Amino acid sequence: PVFGVLTFATMHHINNWSQRVVKGCTLLAQVFSNTLARKKTEMSLYESEARLILATNAAGAGLWNMELDTGAVWVSDKIRELLHLTPDEKLNDSSFYNVMCPEDRERVKQIVEEAIQTGEHFSCEFRVVLPKGKIRWISARGQRDSGLEGRPKSLLGVSLDISASKLMEKQLEERLNQIEDLKKRLEQENVYLQEEVKLLAENSEILGKSNAIKNIISQARQVAETDSTVLLLGATGTGKELLARAIHNMSLRKDRPLVTINCASLPPSLIENELFGREKGAYTGAMTKMIGRFELADGSTLFLDEIGELPLDLQSKILRVIEEGQLERLGSTTPLDIDVRIIAATNREIEQEVKEGKFRQDLYYRLNVFPILIPPLNERSEDIPLLARAFTREFGKKMGKQIERIPTKTMQALQSYAWPGNIRELRNIIERGMILTKDETLVVELPQNSIIEPAKLTGNLDDIIRREILAVLEQTRWRIAGRNGAAEILGLKRSTLHSKMKKLGIHRIDL
Repeated sequence: PVFGVLTFATMHHINNWSQRVVKGCTLLAQVFSNTLARKKTEMSLYESEARLILATNAAGAGLWNMELDTGAVWVSDKIRELLHLTPDEKLNDSSFYNVMCPEDRERVKQIVEEAIQTGEHFSCEFRVVLPKGKIRWISARGQRDSGLEGRPKSLLGVSLDISASKLMEKQLEERLNQIEDLKKRLEQENVYLQEEVKLLAENSEILGKSNAIKNIISQARQVAETDSTVLLLGATGTGKELLARAIHNMSLRKDRPLVTINCASLPPSLIENELFGREKGAYTGAMTKMIGRFELADGSTLFLDEIGELPLDLQSKILRVIEEGQLERLGSTTPLDIDVRIIAATNREIEQEVKEGKFRQDLYYRLNVFPILIPPLNERSEDIPLLARAFTREFGKKMGKQIERIPTKTMQALQSYAWPGNIRELRNIIERGMILTKDETLVVELPQNSIIEPAKLTGNLDDIIRREILAVLEQTRWRIAGRNGAAEILGLKRSTLHSKMKKLGIHRIDL
């Protein structure tokens, strides 16, 4: 019995021990299984992270994570390369801002702060300063990670080098600006071309058979095929612009329109803008970029009419363009290369202006390479019949009238008239005669006391112009504006006539 009791106790003890062993083995197996699963999970996460980094590196992008509590920053190797950070450098939130261009820092900081507060996605672009002053453009995108507890934990995202796309964007913008400039230039050239066609239709050729006209045409042909500067001298209304147009049309630049500007028709504050153009924002009210006449005439001819009216400061700028072949738009410091042939004209005694310091001597020498003097109409009366018939045909077509005869007495009267307004005045008088004519015989009304003696034509150019203006003022009884006024007869604007009268000292008290 005793042996049986001991055997039972021993067996019970062995049974309990074996149960503990099995339970321990089971627990050990479970721990091992959990450890293995965790290792597999960690390995899977590591492989996923490696694949993600490999994918972003292949795309030229880098990953980063910023802890909001500590400010500690983790970045991939690509980020260190993009931001030019050393491999062992410890990073914090300031590490990003320190490598940015100073102009971009505050803007990016504000964007990041808003993303941390709102939890929304953010996107920004900034520049990184590299060694030797080089610039790299970076695009960063990211979002706040709030964690399981819902509190802002970190800011994570991706950054990409966009320098190449920024360069392409800049080049595209420059090309678009060039296209816009060309578009505006073509539009303006079209306007000039239309005006030129209109003028050519009205004045298809220089008419005249006098020796003076033959000599002028000969000189024009000689200089036309060169690129030399031409200076046309002569009184108002003698046809300087028509001669300039003829020189251009005989030149190698004839395929481009002649660009003209009357230096006396614009105030000094505007003429610089018209000549050299402007950049957007060059001054208050400059809302758009504007191409000037010099730039518009690149590859063509620019006719500067009444150049003697230019202020001295503008004369120096024009001299620079002629000498260097470069100009700068108002508001710009970038010079533009241009190829322009200059034809200038003046009704002033330009040499006297130089002596009096009213015109730059160096500019005068530049312009006076090939001077052509156009004599007044009263010195070539043999050309008047040709001109009168041409104007009669011109206005006959416009008015639907057929004029068959110009009486001999009328033609003699035309040839005896002083013509203070030269060809422009002749054209106006023929137009007025066409209006008054009711049949096929031209009726012309000339001012009284219109015959002058040749001796009265002596003197310098200003004296001649002064006498011409006074003669017309006497004829109109000092009526300047309106129909048949002095301005109309002389072919001038009222403001231009007032300016010339003031310059020449013409006052009512003189009579």
